[in-house]
Amino acid sequence: MKKKYVLPIICFLLVSSLFSNTYHVQPNGSDSNNGLSFNFAFKTIQKATNIVQAGDSVLVYNGMYKGFDHFYKASGTPGNEIVYLAVGANVIINQSCGRGFDGLNVEGSHYIEVNGFKVSKIADASGSGEDGIRAVLANHITIRNCEVDSCYRGIFTGYTDDFLAENNICKRSYGEHGIYVSNNSDRVVVRNNICYGNKAAGVQLNPDLSSGTPGISYDVQIYNNICYNNRIGLNLQGIYHSLVYNNLLYNNGSGGGGNGITLFLGDAATGCKDVKVFNNTVIVPLGSQWCILAIESDSLFLYNNIFLSSSIKGCLDVESSCTNYFGDYNLLNDKMTVDQGSSYINFAKWQSLGHDAHSFLVNDNATVFQNLANNDYHLSINSVALNSGTNLVSGIVKLDLDSLSRPQDGKYDIGCYEKKGITGFENIFSDKKYKIVYSGSHFTFEHLQQGELVEIVDLQSKIVGNGVEFEKSQFLPGIYMYSVINKTNNIRLGSGKIFIY
Repeated sequence: MKKKYVLPIICFLLVSSLFSNTYHVQPNGSDSNNGLSFNFAFKTIQKATNIVQAGDSVLVYNGMYKGFDHFYKASGTPGNEIVYLAVGANVIINQSCGRGFDGLNVEGSHYIEVNGFKVSKIADASGSGEDGIRAVLANHITIRNCEVDSCYRGIFTGYTDDFLAENNICKRSYGEHGIYVSNNSDRVVVRNNICYGNKAAGVQLNPDLSSGTPGISYDVQIYNNICYNNRIGLNLQGIYHSLVYNNLLYNNGSGGGGNGITLFLGDAATGCKDVKVFNNTVIVPLGSQWCILAIESDSLFLYNNIFLSSSIKGCLDVESSCTNYFGDYNLLNDKMTVDQGSSYINFAKWQSLGHDAHSFLVNDNATVFQNLANNDYHLSINSVALNSGTNLVSGIVKLDLDSLSRPQDGKYDIGCYEKKGITGFENIFSDKKYKIVYSGSHFTFEHLQQGELVEIVDLQSKIVGNGVEFEKSQFLPGIYMYSVINKTNNIRLGSGKIFIY
């Protein structure tokens, strides 16, 4: 789960321009107040919405609220955005804003940020398609650190250039998608979001020609997202000169008919063109279709991806309608198609067609990961993905999904996770029985039994770790002492020193 940082934003708002206002909203407030302090806060967010101007901010404190409708009201300007900020972790919107059944609505206004709200179970009795958070005909909109649960759609936008969605959780959309960016939106960034349990796609992007020209979206960046248990992980239509990287997509399409990533024409003017798909981990389950389904698209670059499938349909469907397909340095299973499964090609035949010359065939998917059964897709210590990727992605992919710098050992790992070099631990004078076992950024100790734990202390005898598994990042570089202890009778079973660097 991605961390959410609120305090620095609050500090920024408190020192903003003298010509802007900070309005406060809290459940015990009154709309007859001036809203300029907590003690004189408004009761409804809409009261603040009706009066905000460029550079103003609205601080909303923990409680249950009706949503707000920023419909053709004031816009922000560059550097003087209008910011709606949830102060606290439980600012919950559980009633629609009053325009349809949308929870929060921004329409016809620009340079607005929505930060930290929880939108939950907005009722839509007609099922006509209302949204937790909606932004339409609005440019330079940012939605971050929000959580949308059990709405028809999670976050929906239309005609929204320069849109940013980051650090959001969009789950259990009962009508369509988790995050849905539509209608000719350019310079879109969707990053660091978690989308799961949505009826349709985790992330959907489609510039429909039927809703106006040009029917394509330029400069779309979709990276560092986790999408699982949706019908489709990423469903991408008509995107041009775009990037898709460092995403983890698993268990999408288990109900049938879904894919990990779909690149297609649909209702756009053309299919996807010049899309770079780098360092993604895409696992599709039994009952799904393909890791990649590409239709009527041109100039697709697929490097350093894990595309592994338990589906009887195989791992790749790159249709013959696609031109200029460049795939290499990927992990694949031994089944591909160019005609939606009317016929199949094995890995050797696929390579003979000029595809994936440096890619790797995987026969046992479990050997690639630390724990496939428990959805831990960090790379195993003997994974074929280690140091097997290409540095051709280096201009784009600088970090992995855990924000670990790439590459670690001079050459890229394949997939969304880079494995940290194993030289960061040294066990000095260790008891022979209890030796360090390390995997990625975690470590534990050999031969621990039920009821046994490890206590780690620094050189000042301060306890800095207690348990059975540890994250290296929780320790500063240095020397530590450890003891293996039986919790039942508090007997020390073994001890030693660890040097962490």
